[in-house]
Amino acid sequence: MDSTTKIIDSDAHPWINGDVKGLMPYLSTAWQRRFEGSKSTLPDHPLRPPLAGGTSIRRDTRPPGGGAGGSDPEFMREDHLDRHDIEYAVLSSIQAGKIATLPNADEAVTLARAFNDYFTNEWLTVDSRYRLAMCVAAHDPLAAADEIRRIGGDEGVVAVFIPLLNILMGNRHYYPIYEAAEEHGLPVLIHPTGTEGGFQTSVAFAGGNPSTYIERHTIFPEVAMASITSLVFEGVFVRFPGLKVLAAEFGYSWVPHLLWRMDQNWREFRREVPWIEREPSTYFLDHVRFTSQPAEEPEKREYLMQILEMVHADRTLLFSTDYPHWDTDYPETTFKRIPDDLRRRIFHDNAAELFGLGTHARV
Repeated sequence: MDSTTKIIDSDAHPWINGDVKGLMPYLSTAWQRRFEGSKSTLPDHPLRPPLAGGTSIRRDTRPPGGGAGGSDPEFMREDHLDRHDIEYAVLSSIQAGKIATLPNADEAVTLARAFNDYFTNEWLTVDSRYRLAMCVAAHDPLAAADEIRRIGGDEGVVAVFIPLLNILMGNRHYYPIYEAAEEHGLPVLIHPTGTEGGFQTSVAFAGGNPSTYIERHTIFPEVAMASITSLVFEGVFVRFPGLKVLAAEFGYSWVPHLLWRMDQNWREFRREVPWIEREPSTYFLDHVRFTSQPAEEPEKREYLMQILEMVHADRTLLFSTDYPHWDTDYPETTFKRIPDDLRRRIFHDNAAELFGLGTHARV
């Protein structure tokens, strides 16, 4: 890594010890009673990583004072930000993403707000390098839009994390969320939540449910492919021309295939979507971004460079670590053999522009 290259980690994961129990100070007395007992823990997918302890969080990230990796903002600052000289880290909570399992909209909306207040008060106040992808409950898009308008203008908030339901993203159901996000200049972030294919309300996998974690982890990209295809062809980027979408932790090597297939089908069937007035790939490149982790680096450098060229990585790819999970990608070991100018775009500039950080700060 060039020592002069600044680094923005576009996807790091904080954790709350005790799950919903840790949110109790941010809930009213009535809601605290609602989430007692069996409701104090959000449901999790039965297919977990086959690792020691059955958790995706690395043991070496556990803070000295106890608790799970990612649960102590002071320790993460030392272990992650300081150690790797990271200028900013965008926090997205996988725990908050599990509200996608809840069939009750009021519960989901209430917990999303509590998660946002928790991370605003317990993390953003610790270090100015932390930035938050605030969570919203798509169960009630009007309430989600209200939540964006409540805190979306805060300096520490740089994105809107939507834990996806089993409703394609181009559906007008999401329009109030997109309108509020565009109004605040915030990109929408989507990310695997660990609920896919396991619950009635969460995203389903094509063809049926996998039976092992390795299958489930391998086919995550299909969620992003379906979501982005829906966004483009349903005309979301025509209706909301200022909207940006970040697909985090879905990989990137599938992007060329999707771009080519969308363009080819549009040439044949464009009468079905008359609002799409130019090649669909151009909407993708203007509005969609994705993260580097998990880094898909083939054995030959020329293959990697071809992939990065085909996905227009100088515009679309953002570096991320996925700290503190088992498959963390560190800046010292990721994309070691790419040109310095492309490295600067991936490790810093693309994220700075998307999130409005540094000299690209939102006005």
